[in-house]
Amino acid sequence: MANNDSAVPAGGSRYLVAWGGDKRSQDALKLGSVLARTFDATLDIVYVVHHPTHTATLAIGDTSFEKGVEKEARGWLKKAAKSVDKDVNVETHVAHDTSITQGILRTAEQLGSAMIVIGAGSGPGQAVATNPIVGGLLHASPVPVAMAPRNYRKSKFDTLASLSAAIGPRPGAQEIVLEAAEGVARVGLPLDLVSLVSLKDDKQLHVDGFDEAERVLANAAKRIGARADVTTRVGKGRSLKHAVKKMDWDERTALMVGSSRLARGRTTFLGTSATRMLAALPVPMIIVPRSDAR
Repeated sequence: MANNDSAVPAGGSRYLVAWGGDKRSQDALKLGSVLARTFDATLDIVYVVHHPTHTATLAIGDTSFEKGVEKEARGWLKKAAKSVDKDVNVETHVAHDTSITQGILRTAEQLGSAMIVIGAGSGPGQAVATNPIVGGLLHASPVPVAMAPRNYRKSKFDTLASLSAAIGPRPGAQEIVLEAAEGVARVGLPLDLVSLVSLKDDKQLHVDGFDEAERVLANAAKRIGARADVTTRVGKGRSLKHAVKKMDWDERTALMVGSSRLARGRTTFLGTSATRMLAALPVPMIIVPRSDAR
């Protein structure tokens, strides 16, 4: 699989948008175009034709059915590509696999994708949720996975105005800070460092109190130095979800979070804290793979 040294890859990278033609896909395409324009990347829109088994495909007897499906998929992709502003470089691809998740990962490897962008919006009352495909990507991707919240396709802006990063005191939790700083420095964006304090049931998942959160943020900002324009904020609430809801989120930001300690070397793993945040987060979340097999 393709590996990248930075969570926010340099200009000239490729971002893969997983496309299925539904509203979630439209949310993903909007986020992909915003990220591509912000960080000067090529956008690859990918549709995976799902075959339940390899033998099922062969049992058809000829390729007419498969060719028909692929032709239809290419039509959908062409329409999707036309909806992206012309200043974004767009390419479309049809992949075939017995697993949509594996098809996306395999195509990302072939293209050298620096990020996978998906739509993870759910129904009313919940901005972001997971499904089997989303869950599979979030627990196996070797590159960052960006998730668009519900209705992100309706956003009126074309670029990010800032980047946010959630950090805590655990070993490895701050490993995304310098990467985020280097990424925003290349394009002149400010960096918003966020730490969340649960006053009740989530203390063990993030930071243990307001003072500790401020110390962690101050140390992180010191490490960044003059590489980026940095602000720090502590959010607190009776639970992690409540703390997220109480925060004032700029709609033109995206929140970077690190993968769980359970992640295997250089892969993503959606941890308990990030999962709880998803239920309340109104902006995109970018899950960053662990950098090694610690």
